[in-house]
Amino acid sequence: MSKLSVILDRKELVVRMESDILRIDQPACNPEKIPLNLVREVIVIGRPMVSSDVWRSLASRNIPAVLLSSRGSGEAAYMGAGLSVNIVNRVKQYECCQNKEIAMKIGKWLINKKLEGQEKILKELDKSGREAVPYSEQIKNIRDNLGKAENNHELMGYEGSAAAAYFKGISSFLEEKWHFSGRNRRPPVDPVNSLLSLSYVIAAGEILRVVQVRGLDPCIGFFHALQSGRQSLILDILEPIRPEIDRFVFSLLDNPLTPSDFRTSERDGCRLTKNARRIYYNAWAVWKSGEREEAAQTSLEQMIIETVREIIRFINPDSPEIITPDE
Repeated sequence: MSKLSVILDRKELVVRMESDILRIDQPACNPEKIPLNLVREVIVIGRPMVSSDVWRSLASRNIPAVLLSSRGSGEAAYMGAGLSVNIVNRVKQYECCQNKEIAMKIGKWLINKKLEGQEKILKELDKSGREAVPYSEQIKNIRDNLGKAENNHELMGYEGSAAAAYFKGISSFLEEKWHFSGRNRRPPVDPVNSLLSLSYVIAAGEILRVVQVRGLDPCIGFFHALQSGRQSLILDILEPIRPEIDRFVFSLLDNPLTPSDFRTSERDGCRLTKNARRIYYNAWAVWKSGEREEAAQTSLEQMIIETVREIIRFINPDSPEIITPDE
């Protein structure tokens, strides 16, 4: 049985533990009870009342929790088990983040994989087979020149130029009704950016779990600079996975989601309606599992695992190679 994503998005909810069971109460309804061993992740939107014993139980089982503001401009927060196992990998990580040569190798590998994915997405969206050429060729040219980057600042410049070409290409393929003219956030001002931001945030929670299983420090990255309060390694790992998340988002447009499934305000930006959130999270659960009916695909977790494995190969070649979804 696939594990569940538990979505808590109503402020009247009261959530607590009953032994190893997550109990969810809401007015005029029977309580919902979910065994914790069936829970994959918990996503909290707004301000439901969650008992502290829930957080302790989630952390003890390394079940990630993503806390989202009810307002579009709020910062997401992540909760997990904290640093524990495999101190050797963590020591190597600390050493390598100070080694500019290794850090650059990791950064170039991450961005190369991301740009490969962006080229592929543009070609998939281009129904004529011609319109994507200027954008995909621009990205390919940037990718071919990544090796020339001598420092992280230059590498970020290459990545930024590729992102500009990529999203310009995306804007030319999407219908005008989606009002997409490029990437924006905090808060997102159109439906596509709203979906992209939400999907990246939830994926980051999945990444946190795998990172902590392997004993890595989520704040010590290689491409993203160290910054107080930022989980730089999570952002690093997210980079090559972003194009796959983008593909998922684009697959939702028109069916099952339409522009009417979003509401926009000056304060909160563009956000899914309450009913549309249910549609989105159901689609996310199917997509991330890799069990879509029309085509077998790599699960989100396996994508994360492969990326983490590659980073560990860079920083600690002697580390055991085996890493499984159930770790």
